[in-house]
Amino acid sequence: MTEYLPEPLGKKTGVRSGKRKGPSRAEMSIRLQLAPFSLTRKETEITLLLLEGLKREEILENCEITNNTLKTHIRQIYRKLNVTARADIPGKIGLA
Repeated sequence: MTEYLPEPLGKKTGVRSGKRKGPSRAEMSIRLQLAPFSLTRKETEITLLLLEGLKREEILENCEITNNTLKTHIRQIYRKLNVTARADIPGKIGLA
């Protein structure tokens, strides 16, 4: 699967005198493209992790949520984006 973020979430790039705080430009761009879909913060976070190519177990560990909670978030993401698979998400938000 193609990864749509140039670096893992949470990894900050260096800028001038030290480390840059906050999300990367690529992540911000994707967040802006997701804005019209009215995703919650957690749904947005999970969508970004899906786009990054993380497996279910990695997402569970990263978000510290249960499998059933992740299933619910993914179901809501698919419903709000009107997609049926994670591979459809990039095309829906203009990344493919």
